[in-house]
Amino acid sequence: MFYRGEKMDRITKTYITDFLKMQQIKELDESVQFELFSGYSIISKEYGDTFDIFDCIVGGGNDCGIDVLGIIVNDRLISSEEELEDILSISSAIRNTRFIFIQAKTSANFSASEIGNFGVGVCDFFSETPKMKRNEQITDRAKIVDLLISKLPNMKERPECLLYYVTTGKWTNDQTLAGRISVVKDDLMRTGIFKNVNFCPVDADLIQKYYSYTKDSISRTFEFNSRIQLPDIHNVVEAYLGILPLKEYVKLITDEEGGIIKHIFYDNVRDFLGENPVNGEINETLLGSNPDKFVLLNNGVTVVCKELTYVRNTFSISDYQVVNGCQTSHVIYKNKDKENLNNVFLPIKIISSSNEDTINEIIRATNRQTEVLDEQFIALSGFHKKLESFYNTFEGNKRLYYERRSKQYSYQDDVEKVRVVTINTQLKAFASMFCDKPYNASRYYGRLVKDIDDIFSLKHELMPYYTSSFALYKLEYLFRSKNIDIKFRKYRFHILMMLKYIINGETKMPPFNSRKIVSYCDQINHLIYDQDRYLIVVEEIIGILENVIGDISDSENTKKQIWNEKLIDAAIEQRDEIKGVISLTQPWVQ
Repeated sequence: MFYRGEKMDRITKTYITDFLKMQQIKELDESVQFELFSGYSIISKEYGDTFDIFDCIVGGGNDCGIDVLGIIVNDRLISSEEELEDILSISSAIRNTRFIFIQAKTSANFSASEIGNFGVGVCDFFSETPKMKRNEQITDRAKIVDLLISKLPNMKERPECLLYYVTTGKWTNDQTLAGRISVVKDDLMRTGIFKNVNFCPVDADLIQKYYSYTKDSISRTFEFNSRIQLPDIHNVVEAYLGILPLKEYVKLITDEEGGIIKHIFYDNVRDFLGENPVNGEINETLLGSNPDKFVLLNNGVTVVCKELTYVRNTFSISDYQVVNGCQTSHVIYKNKDKENLNNVFLPIKIISSSNEDTINEIIRATNRQTEVLDEQFIALSGFHKKLESFYNTFEGNKRLYYERRSKQYSYQDDVEKVRVVTINTQLKAFASMFCDKPYNASRYYGRLVKDIDDIFSLKHELMPYYTSSFALYKLEYLFRSKNIDIKFRKYRFHILMMLKYIINGETKMPPFNSRKIVSYCDQINHLIYDQDRYLIVVEEIIGILENVIGDISDSENTKKQIWNEKLIDAAIEQRDEIKGVISLTQPWVQ
C-alpha cells in the first residue's frame, strides 16, 4: 500500500527500477511495484527454482490484508488444487509444507495496528468460518489449505507459517511492535495447524539484501584440511576427495541468517524426504554414543562448483550445487547446534567444472545409487541441451533463454529474467498450443509429462517449442504492460491454443518430426513478432472467450475440457473476421 506524500529512499528505488527492467514490468503504480519487488525478493529466498511472481500476487481488495502468498509443498511452489493433487498422486507423503505471507508498504514506519491487521487477516485465511470477504485469488489458495488440512495424516510434519511485513523504514526492535508480533504468532499457533510460526519485520536494508541474493551467485569460504587432489580428469578443472568437519560443512548450506539454502540442492534430483527410516538412521548416528563413526557409515556428499580457489587449507567456492547428499545435509542442518558434533566429520567430494555434460553425468551417477523417479531426471536429457542451443540461435528482441539448470541465468545482469523459460513453462506452453491441452496447465509438471506422450523427443523439430514459449512470453508482456487486463491472465494458455487455430485455421498440423511443422510455426511467428498486430488478435481472442465461456471470473472454467471444442470452433469460425481487423497493408501470414 502506498501512502501519497511519503518518499521512498533512493537506494530502494534503484533496486526496484532494476527489478522492473529485468521483469519488463511497466505502467504500474508504486504500491504494486513495491509489492511485486518485495514478493519476488522474499519468495526467491524461500524457493530454489525460477518462478513467476504474478502467480503469487493475491492483493487488490478483499485480500485479507495479504499482498503476496506462496505455498510450497514438497519443495514445489504451487498455486492450484490440481498441482497439489498431482504431487500427492506421485508421492502420497507430504514431506514439508510452508506458507509464506507478505504484506508490503512503502511507508517509512512500522505500524503496530497494521501488523495486527496483517495477523488477523492471516488467521482468518486459515479459519473454517472466515469473517472477511475473499477475492478469487485468496479463495483459490484457501481451497489448497482445505485439501492440505484434510491430508494431515499424510504429513511427515505440520506446516511452517512465515509472515513478512515489509516497509521502507528502519526496524529498531521497538517493544510495542515486537509485542504485537508475538501476539500474532501466538494467535496462529493456537490454530493447531503449524509446527512453528515465524514473523519477520523487513526494513529497507533487509529487503535490499534479499533482492541482492537474487542477483549474486552464492559463494562460501571454509577450512578443508583433510583432503587429496584427484588426478587430471577430462572436463574437470580440479577435484578433491576428503573429510570435512560438520561445523565447516554447515557454512556451505546455511545463509547469513542461519537458514538452510534451499536452491543449492535443486540439482539434486531427490528432494528432502523428511522423517524416513534412512534419515532416522543418519540422525541416530549423529546423536548416538559414537557420532565419530558418522564418517564411516555415511556415503557423504558431492559438491559441484563453477569456481574454486584456495590458499593453503582455506577454500573458496562459488556458484555451487550439492548434487548428492540432500538427505544428509538436511539432517546435519537440523542438528547443527548440537555440541557433540564439533569433532564429527563428513566424507565429501568437491568438483570444479563448468562443463554441463560432465555435471549431468555426475548428477545421474550419484543419484542412481538409490531409487529416483524418471521424471526427476528430465532436465538432464539430451533433448533439453539441444533445445537450449536452439534458443541461443535467436537474437535481439526474438531472444529467449532456456533454463535447464535451476538459477542458470539468475546471476547474469544482461539477461532479462522475464525472457527465461523453465522446463515447466515450456511444457505448459507446448502442451497448450500444440497439444490442445490448456485445461491441464494448472497441473504439476511431473503429471503433465506422464499425460503427454509426444513431448521432449529428440526426433522433434524444435521450432514448436520456441514458438509456443515466445507466444507466451509476448502474451505475458501484454499483461505486464497493462495492454490487456490482468484478469484474463488465467486464460493465457487457452489464448495460445486459439491463436494457433486463428492463424492456421483448419489446416492439419504436421507431425512434430516433419520439416513442415517449421513452416506451420513460421506463420505463427510472423504474427507474434509484430507486437501491435499480436495485441489486436489477442483482444479478439479475449472477445471470443467472453462470448463462449461467459463467466470468465470463475477460475474453475480454465480447468474444464468441455470448453476446448467450443473455443476451437469459435476461433476457426471468426478467423476471416479477425483477419479483416488486421491492417490490409501487411500480409496476414508470410
